[in-house]
Amino acid sequence: MLPILLTATVNPNGMKGAMFDPAERAEMYRSALAFYAQELAKQKDGGRIVFAENSNTRLELPSLPENVKIEYLNVNLDGFDSSKGKGYNEVLLILKAVRSSRFIKEAGCFFKITGRLKLLNVRSMLAECEKKMNKAPLHFLADCKDHSLYEKLHIKVWGHVGECRYWYSDVDFFEWNIGSRYQWLNDYVSPTRLAEDLMLDVCRKTRGKEGCYDRFRTQAILSGTGGHDIEKGSKFFHSTDYDSWQLKVKCGMRQIIRWCLPGWRI
Repeated sequence: MLPILLTATVNPNGMKGAMFDPAERAEMYRSALAFYAQELAKQKDGGRIVFAENSNTRLELPSLPENVKIEYLNVNLDGFDSSKGKGYNEVLLILKAVRSSRFIKEAGCFFKITGRLKLLNVRSMLAECEKKMNKAPLHFLADCKDHSLYEKLHIKVWGHVGECRYWYSDVDFFEWNIGSRYQWLNDYVSPTRLAEDLMLDVCRKTRGKEGCYDRFRTQAILSGTGGHDIEKGSKFFHSTDYDSWQLKVKCGMRQIIRWCLPGWRI
């Protein structure tokens, strides 16, 4: 059974760029966890959730359906460094969770989601992973933008970025290609070394290799608010409100592109 790994930092301890206070973040995590439990309960065999938290904050968990199991990991604080930003600390959190989770060890793989956000079509995304797993070994399935359309149209939007909010990996692939590189990450050096940069690099280096895919056929539909403060310019391109009509329109357009032009990473 493919477990969901939800990453959580209830108290960012003043980390630069982090949004929302601990009480707000705690409520977002509780709401998202309840959502995923209800979604997984609709599956024939239920589901498993690994909830990994790295700020030594214990959440009051919602009641869960009988066919959904949760593994709560209070990840020790050794090695975390708020001065390096979100990417460094989240990848380190995932690395520690992967190495200590019983659910992930038993499955040999996991589907990572940023824990504050609700992936509204999570069951479709999981089904796509499992469909590929049933045909052949699946090592990595993620999303990225990697195109030059914006540059050609002289639109000031960067068209080359890896998706960090959700992705699938087996344990060995993660350890070798992502987890082993967390110390490279730093949001505040120049030039920045973001998690999005790391994920794009992984997508590019493994593109076309057996069991590796950097494009979901399903367009992710997210609900919630981005956890950064970089919203600038047009809401169509820069909004952090995933429930806005602008992003809903963009998601609809991207789903059509995924069906009609699956090789175009836009």
